[in-house]
Amino acid sequence: MNKNPLIIDADMAAGLDVVGDRWALLILRDAFLGRTRFEQFRRHTGASRTTLTRRLNFLLQADILYKKNCGKRFEYKLTEKGLGLFPASLLSWGWESKWTNVNPDVLPVSLFHKSCSHTLNPNAVCAHCRQVLHVGDVKWPQISQELGQQFGAIQSFNKRRVRASATTDSQDFSLAYVSDLIGDRWTLLLLIAAFLGKDRYDAFQKNLNIASNILTDRLNLMVAVNVFRRDRYQDNPPRYKYRLTEKGKSLYPLVMVIRQCVLNGLPESTETLTHKQCGKSLKIEVQCGHCHERPKAKEVIFNHSKR
Repeated sequence: MNKNPLIIDADMAAGLDVVGDRWALLILRDAFLGRTRFEQFRRHTGASRTTLTRRLNFLLQADILYKKNCGKRFEYKLTEKGLGLFPASLLSWGWESKWTNVNPDVLPVSLFHKSCSHTLNPNAVCAHCRQVLHVGDVKWPQISQELGQQFGAIQSFNKRRVRASATTDSQDFSLAYVSDLIGDRWTLLLLIAAFLGKDRYDAFQKNLNIASNILTDRLNLMVAVNVFRRDRYQDNPPRYKYRLTEKGKSLYPLVMVIRQCVLNGLPESTETLTHKQCGKSLKIEVQCGHCHERPKAKEVIFNHSKR
């Protein structure tokens, strides 16, 4: 297969298997909040012991976490590679705060940037021209003949997602909503396909090589949560287009940052995307909306109304 980092090849699919997983995303959320121990992860994610053990081992093997011996117990801490996912976490927090109705005890009242002493409103910008990234700002190569092949690589990673069987009093629901969307590789890939202009059932099925029952289920979900809008374009038989809503479009910077994080972890990657506004190869940075600096994990305080 001709390797192309645009969407999915085997290496890219493997990378998405790390970040495109609900439990992995929730573990990363906990790690950025300073949680390091198995029981902390178990209580706050709601994962079973078996599921948590598997995901932690997976993140260890992927060099996202490392294991530190602290006497009678171990702690799981972020590697440099894991810390590289912090910008995506900040965008996730910003998106969920804007687009979901949540209790202030679930999401922070604000993210505080210690470096500039202001509330942190994260923005994804072009590293060259510093313009905020929006849908339609990126020039993609001509890949109409290869898209199906690249998406086909995701087939081997199609596993049923396991959800928590019960809710505990200490379970942390922050970022659970966005994790359910981008932490399912099929909804993540549907979003990427929509960003590329795909909007019909047949086009999704062909380009993603996805089973019809899975596709129907995910499209219904995306419509139900107002990420896609279903518009009828033919009456007999009824056929529909699935168009991105403003809520769906607002996921674009987050998905593109996730994609870049995956590419950064590959041994070789040739960037082929171009930022239309400045004409340079696309490189995304997440910056503070006030001081325009790139926040580091140690510089951000997650303020809650109650702890």
